[in-house]
Amino acid sequence: MHISDPLNRPWRWAQRLISTGESPPDAEQTDRPAIPPKRRRVRAKAGNAVSLALQGGGAHGAFTWGVLDRLLEDGSLRIEALSGASAGALNAVIVANGLINGGPEAAREELAQFWRRISTQSIFMPYRATFVDRIFNGWNLDGTGQHFGLDMATRLMSPYQFNPFDHNPLRTLLEQSVDFERLQRNRQIKLFIAATEVSTGQARIFRTAEITADSVLASAALPAIHHAVEIDDLHYWDGGYSANPPLIPLIEHGSADDILLIQIDPAHEQNLPVTATEIRNRMARLTFSAPLTRELETIQWMAKLARRTVASPLAKRFLAARLHRIDAGDALVSLGQVSKLNPEWGLLQHAHDIGRDRTDAWLADNAVHVGKRASFEFPAVPDA
Repeated sequence: MHISDPLNRPWRWAQRLISTGESPPDAEQTDRPAIPPKRRRVRAKAGNAVSLALQGGGAHGAFTWGVLDRLLEDGSLRIEALSGASAGALNAVIVANGLINGGPEAAREELAQFWRRISTQSIFMPYRATFVDRIFNGWNLDGTGQHFGLDMATRLMSPYQFNPFDHNPLRTLLEQSVDFERLQRNRQIKLFIAATEVSTGQARIFRTAEITADSVLASAALPAIHHAVEIDDLHYWDGGYSANPPLIPLIEHGSADDILLIQIDPAHEQNLPVTATEIRNRMARLTFSAPLTRELETIQWMAKLARRTVASPLAKRFLAARLHRIDAGDALVSLGQVSKLNPEWGLLQHAHDIGRDRTDAWLADNAVHVGKRASFEFPAVPDA
């Protein structure tokens, strides 16, 4: 699927809406192909089916593992579709593979095995905390010698220099963990994986039949550490730069009106960053949060448009969408930004446990709203 595919047109609507305030053209007045007559929106039983949108965050993606682990254990929600970027894409394909192979318990087991294997391979990572670092800083490596050494190395050398043969152990791990052919053929769960096209910066959304080890690696390819991934003569970097995670495809192509966003980075940070490390960390979080903010604004705009005018079928889907969110808040901020590159088992378990605890609270307070109303307030969007 090329980036000009209709699946990606809402991204251009987003740019127009946010930059000019102009409403997008009605879907029926664009060159977007009409929805086939036989295609209809299938509604699941209230409080049952959900689509999950999984944000990226490197090793902090273990928070999402914890969320998924608790949701699958609870069993009150049925996962109909998954979208993700970077670590969110990894979690998405692993949980989908497990659900297809054996249901919720198999998915829980495969997630645990996958993150354990990631931790085992961290033995070979250059950003593993030293004994001294652990004593004084715990898992937070920001401002340490390890941090400055890694920062300097990635500024002076590209991955094409320090890893000329593009060795990526994550490829082997994915190929061992996921039956991609079966995943592509499945009709049980829809997948939407985001990567960023290097030449344009636009999002490429890989759909179920296109999901391969390459597309997942592309979604998780940080440019300072990994080679760009080539697919169909185009090159891709981490999906977090352009869709973190994709929400619009879940509305446009999913069958569940309820979308549960799993958010790793905090939506708000009140303190003003003043040190060099704090400023760099805030810049990084803002960069990877901007695509999510853009999509949330777009969804709000489309819902407003549907209320004001004779709504097209596409606009009605935006109006019907019910958003929910489980977020880490500031619970992971104390771990620092560099810890996202440090998949030590203790850190992963810590993030996993936070995810389970946050999900417990969400299930107690908000799960009852699924199928009825949104439990997450959209960010305020001014009138056009």
